[in-house]
Order: sequence, then structure tokens, then C-alpha cells
Amino acid sequence: MKIGEFARLTGITERSLRHYEEAGLLVPDRSANGYRDYAVELAERAGDIRDLVSAGVPVRLVADIIDAASDAGGISAAHLDPDAKRAVEDEWERMCRCVECIAVRRDALRRYLDGAAADG
Repeated sequence: MKIGEFARLTGITERSLRHYEEAGLLVPDRSANGYRDYAVELAERAGDIRDLVSAGVPVRLVADIIDAASDAGGISAAHLDPDAKRAVEDEWERMCRCVECIAVRRDALRRYLDGAAADG
């Protein structure tokens, strides 16, 4: 099926599907005229990719997770090789640091606004 039909089937934007293809995560066939031709069997993989990206997993790690899931029958960190698992854990730790930093900034901004209201 063409990209528009596949986008409607999966609920994934055409732009995202093209991005997944550029990253090597999703590889549709190509017709003689160069149009993408998505097999319905790619829909589950596309959904898994979307879910992982939505969860904040960097595209560079998605392929490792998807491939491990395909080999083991489901997405789970238990199926990752040690290097891929460490990379995902490192990304989780980076996200935690970002959340902590944002919380500090949020709290500082609240104190500033509270102070401005008291001066008002």
C-alpha cells in the first residue's frame, strides 16, 4: 500500500514514516516508479517504533530494541544484548537528569512569580 494508506492504517504521520525509513527502522518496498509500497506486515513494527520514540527512546537505539524484540517475541529489556541494554539505561539516566534540572528551573520560576506577586 502507498504511504498515505499505510499512515491511515497505523495512525502514524507520513512524515514520521519517512523519518523511520531514513533512519533504517522501517524499509518499505519500492515500486517501479519509486513510490513506497508498504506491506501490511510492517504495521506492527511501525507501531512499535512509534511507541518507543514516543516513550523518549532515541531513534539510534530503537533498532536494537526492535530487533531484540523480533528475536525474542516481544519488547522487553531482558532481550537486549548487554551493550544495547546499557545504552538504554544511560538514556534513562540522562532523562532523569533532565527532569531534575527542569524541576529546579520550574521551582525557581515559581519562587520568582510568587515574589513578584507579593511585590505587586
